[in-house]
Amino acid sequence: MRKKILLAATLCAATFSPIYTVYAAGGTDVVLEVQQNGRTVKGTVVDKAGEPVIGANVIVKGTTNGVITNLDGHFTVINAKGTLVISFIGYRTQEIAIKEQTNIRVILQEDSELLDEVVVVGYGAQKKASLTSAISQVRGEDVFENKGITNPTTALQGEVPGLTVLRGSSRPGSEGASMKIRGDISINGDGNPLVIIDGISGSLDELNAMNPNDIENVTVLKDASAAIYGARSAAGVVLVTTKRGKQGKAQISYSGAVSRTITGIQTPYTNNFEWLDMFFEAQYWDVAADHPEYSDPRQLYQNIDWWIFNNKDNGGVAVDGHRPIVYRGSNLFDALRNGDILTVNNGDFLERWDPYHYMEDYLYGQATSQKHAITISGADDKFGYYASFNYSDEQSHLKIAEDGQKKYGGRLNMDYKAYDYLKFEMGMSYEKQDVTTPSTGVGLGWQDQWFWPIYSEDGKILDVFDGKRNPIGQITKGGQNRNDFTTFRGNAKAILDLNKWVKGLQVSANGNYKLARREYQEVKRPISFYDWSGNRVMGTLQAPGSLKEEMKKWENITLGTQVNYENTFAGVHYVSAMLGMTAEQEHYKAVSASRNKGAMYPDSDLSDLEVWTGGDNNGAGGGQSSWGFVSYLGRLNYAYDNKYSVELLGRRDGSSKLSTSQRWKNFYSASGYWRISSENFMKDFTWLSDLKVRYNYGKTGSITGIGDYERFAVIKTGTTYFGKGDATAHPSMWVDGIRSDNRTWETLISHNIGVDIAFLDNRLKGSFDYFSRTNDNMFIGITYPAVLGAGAPKTNSGKLRTKGWEISASWDDQAGDFKYGISASLSDASTKVLRLENNTNIPVAGYNNKNNRLIGRPINSIYVYQTDGLFQTQEEVDAFYEMYYWNADHTGPKADNILPKPDVKGTGRLRPGARRFVDRDGDGAITRHDLYYAGDAAPRLNFGIRAKLAWKGIDFSAFFQGVGKQVLLRTGSVWAPFVVNYVRQNKNYLGKTWAPNNTDAEYPILSRNNGFNQFNYNNVDASLQKSRYIRLKSLVVGYTLPKQWTAKAGINKLRFYFSGDDLWEWTSINDGYDPERGEASNNGFPFSRLLTFGVDVTF
Repeated sequence: MRKKILLAATLCAATFSPIYTVYAAGGTDVVLEVQQNGRTVKGTVVDKAGEPVIGANVIVKGTTNGVITNLDGHFTVINAKGTLVISFIGYRTQEIAIKEQTNIRVILQEDSELLDEVVVVGYGAQKKASLTSAISQVRGEDVFENKGITNPTTALQGEVPGLTVLRGSSRPGSEGASMKIRGDISINGDGNPLVIIDGISGSLDELNAMNPNDIENVTVLKDASAAIYGARSAAGVVLVTTKRGKQGKAQISYSGAVSRTITGIQTPYTNNFEWLDMFFEAQYWDVAADHPEYSDPRQLYQNIDWWIFNNKDNGGVAVDGHRPIVYRGSNLFDALRNGDILTVNNGDFLERWDPYHYMEDYLYGQATSQKHAITISGADDKFGYYASFNYSDEQSHLKIAEDGQKKYGGRLNMDYKAYDYLKFEMGMSYEKQDVTTPSTGVGLGWQDQWFWPIYSEDGKILDVFDGKRNPIGQITKGGQNRNDFTTFRGNAKAILDLNKWVKGLQVSANGNYKLARREYQEVKRPISFYDWSGNRVMGTLQAPGSLKEEMKKWENITLGTQVNYENTFAGVHYVSAMLGMTAEQEHYKAVSASRNKGAMYPDSDLSDLEVWTGGDNNGAGGGQSSWGFVSYLGRLNYAYDNKYSVELLGRRDGSSKLSTSQRWKNFYSASGYWRISSENFMKDFTWLSDLKVRYNYGKTGSITGIGDYERFAVIKTGTTYFGKGDATAHPSMWVDGIRSDNRTWETLISHNIGVDIAFLDNRLKGSFDYFSRTNDNMFIGITYPAVLGAGAPKTNSGKLRTKGWEISASWDDQAGDFKYGISASLSDASTKVLRLENNTNIPVAGYNNKNNRLIGRPINSIYVYQTDGLFQTQEEVDAFYEMYYWNADHTGPKADNILPKPDVKGTGRLRPGARRFVDRDGDGAITRHDLYYAGDAAPRLNFGIRAKLAWKGIDFSAFFQGVGKQVLLRTGSVWAPFVVNYVRQNKNYLGKTWAPNNTDAEYPILSRNNGFNQFNYNNVDASLQKSRYIRLKSLVVGYTLPKQWTAKAGINKLRFYFSGDDLWEWTSINDGYDPERGEASNNGFPFSRLLTFGVDVTF
């Protein structure tokens, strides 16, 4: 009533004065000061506190005529007619009719939707501004839309501070992606967080099978706020919420895209000519080491071991127009190095030698993928719905066989408001992910330097070297693996709103059902390899063939009920509370069978057990298990005037996996915040929009590492032999190990302190968190004397601490039609083992993880030997042996010595060009006691950077992701010259190795002695790499057609876009491998880049 009186009064006053006040619709105050000054309009834009709004957009509606406000909030618009539109991020957009007014004062009102942005938390939702814990949420449209990849886990890489996503490949469906929140929390399990999809517990496999476009948002609980999920929350929680119908008329949307893969960083394998050069140099210097008496280079050349080029199984008489002589040894090597192509007769088969075949050219190329999705959504006062259907077909760039995934999915989410006080939420989804890969040979190509054609004269698979190692034959003829994963989820929730009777009181009950099935089929077919003529079988692999099938099923039922209360008293005292109970049960069953005598109809390509030959080596297996959880949970939150807040939450869990005496455990969290910016002494800092300090403390739990029935011993059966020379077999049975009834939960004590800050009307925002988590009851294995005759159970005898920090910042602004923003995040986490019962704490060379962890060090520690350059002369070598190898009386090596034996000749001894090790402990010997800690193998300083622009329908975004610190020690067979002497080599060492005429070289002398090379390269500081990289993960350029163009066709929105994934990278890795590959080198499958063209249409 008061506003109506004021409105009437001011309108009346306007008839007598050129200055008047109006109240805009919706309660938004707009003050207009009008002076008759022609067509130039001046004004001021302020917020409700009267402070100027800097950078607000003021534009004449329907034109490009506009300006932005200056530091005092003032603006001047020339030639203004019609309506002014005033907008600014975080405030409601205003439209004001100019009429005859020339001086305008605008009071912008804050946009409540932005101020009240809701974040999904455990068993509820909270306003982002009132969060007391380290909780991050990303919108699905920001993370998943417009990307060519359909794997949600991979798409989250770098998007959330503290969430580390690793992958081992870019192959669709075979990425091997893993996820960790704030580092490791135990030496048990894989460290993946708990995944909750629409209230149902899930897994990364289930997340990856989803259609990313169905995801509304992803919330990550990073500190003890995860305690609301109790026993499985120690590694953090990822909450996935799918889309629901929004108020408004029905909308039909189609999203489709076609992608093309191209090869990214190529694996650094030698071509034939590079390998021949490295081989020759290595063999040459090995002759010099074996024959120090030779001084004439011709003597060295004449005594070279030509290896495969001199085997009687290789080479022969030329039959192709070359001189009809025997090509074997040096002349075969020289012919290949000169680029000659030879066909020779080896007696009873033909060989074709061709140095121009590069295996990667045959294996990898480009591939086309596609994805399509249709959604129908809408809502009115009673009923809301969201339905989607999706299909995608993604292929890797392995061009000679099917290698990829197909995904099919459907989802229906519905909301029905039966009465004002009763609402129902329902949802169901079906997702199917079919991954198909070759069963043999994927990633090969590194094993042998290939000097022969791929196919015989008549198109058969050729292998005249080993008879079964041509990788293209293995991939194309060896069979397929099919890994089909299907998930059905259904959820229903009834909400009884008692607000009419008790303000803020709500009661809900929910039920969830999930059925997940994995069907795996492995077909291995026999592969024959031929000579050049195609008439002679040189060898057979996988004969007679086998077929294996596995079926696994997980069935989960979850029931729960919650009571929620929310109210504000006296306008400043906000109270919310929740009490609930959940019960969850999951049943697992597996069945497997195999036949290993080959197919009944070899040429039919049938893959069913009934058409494969059975025999005495058939396989069968399976098993089933169940587990259950019962939980009681609660949350209490109090806030005073949005200035101070405290929150308590807790959960009491009972697990069937533990004994009755250890079954129940309490988990909790206490947190709070102080909004300093709301204090009176901060009022003068008008540039400061928000400053909040928060703290969280609590306890979370884990039973990772304990089986469903591990407290029970298993009785196994077998055969025992009694007697001496005439022993006879008798059936027997035994208990498979010692069990314990005293094991309990792993418990993590967590601390988190954080600061949230915003400046310049929330255009610039940032946050910082420091955290510490201590696992005080970590499961570890205990080794007892073998006389016990059985293995010991794990005990709660370990302790691990993880510390780290996170920082993020963002800037969003608008200038006229031009919108832009940039955001960045950086996080770090490190582990430290504090206690391991009965641990020897003696480091081993290389990676100290899994079977050898060290107290006081990270769980992924690397230890190496220190080196000091390369020996330049034999005198230096002799002096080194004298000091560090021989014992006092020169009769043998010193104790624990690791140096190779100092023979007079031979390729395994130290010699000029070998590495000089450092005696770090000063005991006069080179032993394992000289190992030193070189760093943490875990990725550190993970970061993400996003930039976005939008102008008149054109949008652009770029997202960079990377790692700032990681220590890498390459493993495998192709990481240093001839550490395995028969495989292909890393071409980055070519020309960089020591020789008498290249004494300033970076790397040791070439040799084909495995032991010598491993001594020089394996677990030494010179082989360490400081891995850092930045990668352009996503680049998107789009254009949305003007609505006036599309409205006549009934189209609300039509947008075309181009996107690229993994388009560019910079890396400090110096040996040529992709920085995301990790330490392994035994995989020739390169990472790919993805180019995508797509369209989004909404009707």
